[in-house]
Amino acid sequence: MIPPTLLVDGTIKLDLGSRTLTLRAWPTAHSDNDLTVLDEQTKTLFAGDLVFLTHTPVLDGSIRGWLRVIDELSTLPAQRVIPGHGPVSEWPAALADQRRYLETLASDVRVLVARGEPITVAAGTAAASERSRWQLFDDYNARNATTAFSEIEWE
Repeated sequence: MIPPTLLVDGTIKLDLGSRTLTLRAWPTAHSDNDLTVLDEQTKTLFAGDLVFLTHTPVLDGSIRGWLRVIDELSTLPAQRVIPGHGPVSEWPAALADQRRYLETLASDVRVLVARGEPITVAAGTAAASERSRWQLFDDYNARNATTAFSEIEWE
């Protein structure tokens, strides 16, 4: 195994001769170390875990950050995306379900915080309307809700 020797901070282009790859590091979103690779020749975006399809998105970073990053991601000049989870899909349409889930989660948590509900209520109820739309919802949503609650309660 060869360890990495290049730190990506911002955006860099790798010229591979007949193919240019644009690597971009993102602010805290899904996690605190998200990176995308855009193949400029084929207009294919390798999004890693910044994009989830079918599998419930997993929030390891910042829900507010992830929603901001989704807005920026949607402007990338790709035609298709290879997500961290799910099938190759059309771009930027592939972001719609994930955006809806994260917006629903954030909105539900904000309502609970405003009502003075505890984090345990958020874990059991936030984004419940999304359950039928995602695989592994019961495995990840409560965790996402508590992560979102911990961030949003300090807004």
